[in-house]
Amino acid sequence: MHQTANIIERAFQLASEAASVDEIRKQLRQEGYSNVDAHLAGASIRADLKKRFAR
Repeated sequence: MHQTANIIERAFQLASEAASVDEIRKQLRQEGYSNVDAHLAGASIRADLKKRFAR
C-alpha cells in the first residue's frame, strides 16, 4: 500500500506524460492508490498538475 504523500508525488510524475487530470486519476487507480479523487480534488493541485502536462 502506498503512503498518502506518495500519491501526490506520483501524480506529478505522471503529469509529464499525461494529457488530463482524468488520465492521471485512472493511472493512479491502476497502480493501486486509494482515495484518488479526494487527493486530486482541490483546484490548486489540479492547476499545478495541468502546468506539467505533456505538450
